[in-house]
Amino acid sequence: MSERTLRLGQFRLTRLQVVNWGAFCGYKDVAVDERGLLLTGRSGSGKSSLMDAHSTVLLPTTDQRFNASADLTARGAKQSTRSVADYVRGAWSENRDENDQAHVRYLRGGKPTWSAIGATYDNGLGSVTTAVVVKWFAGTETDGASLKSMYQLHDGQFSVQLLEEWAARRFDSRWFKATYPAEYPVTQAAYLRDLARRVGLGASRTAVSLLGKAKALKNVGDLNMFIRDNMLDRPVTFDAAARMVAAFTPLNEAYETAERAHRQERVLKDVPGLWKRFSESRESTDRARSLLGEPAETYLRGVRLRAVEAEIERIDRRLEALDETLGAHNDLRDRAFAAYTALEAQWRQDARHLHDLEMQHRLATAEHGPVQAAYRAFSAIVTRLRRPVPTDLASFSALREALPAIRAEALSAEASLRADGHAVLDAMADARRAHKEKRAELTALQSARTLIPARDQARRQAIADGAGIAVADLPYAAELIDIADDEERWRPAAERVLRGFGLRLLVPRKHADAVRNYIDHHRIKGVVDYSVVGSTADPSRAVDGTLAAKLVVDDTHPFSEWLRAELARRFDHACVENAEELDRHRIGVTLRGTVKLPGNHYRKDDRDETANPANYILGADTGTKRDALQSEVDALHRAEREATAAADNHQSRLRAAQESLAAAGELDAYPSWAAIDRWASGGRIRELDERIAAVRTDNRNLLDLEQQRVDAERRYKDAEEACAATRNEIRQLTDRMPVLVDLQKELGDQLHRLADDGDRVFLDDVLAATGVPVSPDTFALVENALRRELVARRDAADSERRVAQTRLEAAMRAFIEQWRDAAPDTSADAERSGADFAALYEDIAERRLPEAMNRFQQMIAEDMVPSISVLQREIENASTEIRKRVAMVNEGLTRVEFNTGTRLQIAHRSVASSSSSSSSASSASGSSDDARSFRAAVDALLRHAPNARRDAEASRAQFKRVRALMARFTADTAEARQWRENVLDVRNSFTFYGREELIADGSTVATFSNTSANSGGEQEKLVAFCLAAALSYNLADGDGVPAFAPLMLDEAFSKSDETFAAQALGVFHEFGFQLLIAAPIRMAGIVEPFIGQAVLVDKRVLPDGPRSAAASATFGELATRAAA
Repeated sequence: MSERTLRLGQFRLTRLQVVNWGAFCGYKDVAVDERGLLLTGRSGSGKSSLMDAHSTVLLPTTDQRFNASADLTARGAKQSTRSVADYVRGAWSENRDENDQAHVRYLRGGKPTWSAIGATYDNGLGSVTTAVVVKWFAGTETDGASLKSMYQLHDGQFSVQLLEEWAARRFDSRWFKATYPAEYPVTQAAYLRDLARRVGLGASRTAVSLLGKAKALKNVGDLNMFIRDNMLDRPVTFDAAARMVAAFTPLNEAYETAERAHRQERVLKDVPGLWKRFSESRESTDRARSLLGEPAETYLRGVRLRAVEAEIERIDRRLEALDETLGAHNDLRDRAFAAYTALEAQWRQDARHLHDLEMQHRLATAEHGPVQAAYRAFSAIVTRLRRPVPTDLASFSALREALPAIRAEALSAEASLRADGHAVLDAMADARRAHKEKRAELTALQSARTLIPARDQARRQAIADGAGIAVADLPYAAELIDIADDEERWRPAAERVLRGFGLRLLVPRKHADAVRNYIDHHRIKGVVDYSVVGSTADPSRAVDGTLAAKLVVDDTHPFSEWLRAELARRFDHACVENAEELDRHRIGVTLRGTVKLPGNHYRKDDRDETANPANYILGADTGTKRDALQSEVDALHRAEREATAAADNHQSRLRAAQESLAAAGELDAYPSWAAIDRWASGGRIRELDERIAAVRTDNRNLLDLEQQRVDAERRYKDAEEACAATRNEIRQLTDRMPVLVDLQKELGDQLHRLADDGDRVFLDDVLAATGVPVSPDTFALVENALRRELVARRDAADSERRVAQTRLEAAMRAFIEQWRDAAPDTSADAERSGADFAALYEDIAERRLPEAMNRFQQMIAEDMVPSISVLQREIENASTEIRKRVAMVNEGLTRVEFNTGTRLQIAHRSVASSSSSSSSASSASGSSDDARSFRAAVDALLRHAPNARRDAEASRAQFKRVRALMARFTADTAEARQWRENVLDVRNSFTFYGREELIADGSTVATFSNTSANSGGEQEKLVAFCLAAALSYNLADGDGVPAFAPLMLDEAFSKSDETFAAQALGVFHEFGFQLLIAAPIRMAGIVEPFIGQAVLVDKRVLPDGPRSAAASATFGELATRAAA
């Protein structure tokens, strides 16, 4: 191999080896000049087979595009029909038989076979890699699924001829790998990844795909789509978004952990308080229960003893004080008595006349009292007579004279009223009884499902019970019969005619003996009418116009056919409007119920039980009967009120007559006016008052003396009362003391102290809560109050315990139902695990929840929101990078003329400004709106970030914003996918096109948006320029030179003239690519300046199939062949 001299550091293909590839049988080794290679020869000679061999080594299956020269579709989208399996087997012919079945002929068919391709890449600086792909069939298979593969990467040169021994060893790959150490990637993806790393292809998936498309490209179609799909890699924004979404998973877990702790804290927040209440109330209950009985008695004895001792001490102190008080009161009384007696003597001497008047006044006052009382009694008696009360002798005398007449009138009225009394009371009782009975009937009907009267229902019940059958098996005929809906006006007539038949019991034949026996052996207390019902062989039908035709039968009942026949037979009465029409019929009935029977017999039943709607029995609808009964009940209620009012009035008048008789008799006790003349006695008192007042007015000194005497008397009496009260209190206390002393001794001799101070303090609190003052006199109340309070406290504490237990266990159950794995105990028993759950709450509230919230707040602030802002920066940076790389590509395009005096540039503009149609404008608007919505979401997150670091609720709100954003990045709907594309794929923000401009001043000459719009040669030149730009964009390093140079062009520029072809090849050469061209011999002169070597591919057709060969040729030899 020759030494590298061109563009050192750039990987170029220097050698291509094939074994058993297509028509190339055996081993072929083609040296490749670093300047490029032309594979030429006749059509079908095998040029494309060598191109496909290199594709197999370099490209993934999806980008290999075998036999690209035959693929003429735009942008090379269609794959050819050749496959690796065809190349390995050496498929060379296909024929179809008479059944249109394909038969392929193979050079290496019917046996195990193998193929190998080796491509050596050299960067001229000592880095050489030989990539080898081996394919083999271990049997006679021909399908690609049976094809096996081995991938190899060797440092330096490697000859694939060495695989001959491997094949001879029955494809012993283990032996081969042990013998020839190298990299042996297991999969094609791993092989291509390692190869790309070695030869400078990098990680650009677009670059690799574009190399495959370049081989087959005839035109690029839409330039914008070509540049977007082939120049621009999938933006790193998608990876940043994936990292962002990945960061959300632990954040979501942290949020769920914090929310779980928060929910647990809410569920258990009352548990510590409830546990405390439960424990304290349980202790109080137990203490109160234990103290009831003897402990309480002991405590009460101590309380009572202390009260007695305190009372004894108080009496001692009080008696000492009372002795001193009594002495002082006695002195004061003696002085007051002396002063009073002196003034009394002086007053008696000076007021003899006034004393006489006062004596007379006292006598007059004493006489006036009985007179006034007698007059009041007299007035009351007269008032009972309903007469004005006399106020003088004349009116008194007139009343006395009228008494005989009053008495006679009262006697007459009493006698008359007594005679009428029984009738009035009987009328009231009858009205009440009638109302009560009818009201009871209405009440029974409201809950009944039948119109049959209560006595008949009771009779049926008794028969059913006695016969041992169900009541439902003994219907009354009326319960199964009703009036047709449009014949309701004939109901009154039907009720009169069918009354007897309707109250007939219908007995099933199977129960006939039981019913007959019971009725025959028992007194039924009424008429029982029943029929035994069997099958009806020939049922009759009602004749139109008859009463039977206006009736309907319950079709759901087993007796319906029998009953319909009975009605037709028994009630064939002709229905007429009035009695005159009855003469035309043998048997008939009028609308009002008059019945004509055979023999000119007429009958109308107007009894209340048939004529009153309240007593109707036909049908099961109780509404009409209920309304009628309600009307009757209302009328009877009014009659009852009227009868009661009349009776009350009669009794009132009778009592008035009796009262008048009694009052007239009582007035006989008052024969004299003088005995009741309160005006005369009152006048005597007023006269004495005036005379006493006059005496006192005339003698002022006497008046003053009297006042002094009265004051002195009052002071004396007050002093005497004080002495008496003190003596009385001393006597009472003295009498009380021995009793208390005895009680003190008795109580002191008994147990009166509690051993437990806690019990004593508890009972002290109970006693204080009673509010009853403690003293020896009230101790019975104290004892009762303390016991009641103790019982109340026991009951209250027990109730409090139960309430606390219920709520505590409900909280524990709620926790267990949601977080069973986190519960300290799953019994939800307060006694067993209440303390554990209280401790769990403290742990959650004081440790778990704060830790979870701190972790959550830290993650959302330090991980999640920054990763979202990083994505936003990546989006912005990706747009900048596109502009930067396009500028670099344009720099390379300026070095090559597109046409004389012009150059080609890749132009771009923003999507929004480039939309020219309504649909594209709508799409652009959607993309722009989506990008803005994402930026707005990021701005909102950054705006709330500081507060979210500090506040828990703000953190939760921030998380909800993040979660809503993540939902758009993870949803699988078409709308969400489109939103993500609009936000992340910044390539969609640009519209690209080609612009031809003058080199002199940069003015635009022409623009290109689709290569297929040009002529063949122009199209291929434009394709070459676009392809060179795209490859340079993806493969160039920092100085614009591609790190990987080999570029395959299969049958390129076949439609171009020499000028167009030279310009197209020149642009590839200018960008630094190593051209590997498969082209006809006629193109040799055109491509010669851009390559360094030509290989002539030839094919010979032998009887067993074609054979291809390849050999170096000079351009002179090729020119001679072309001219021949």
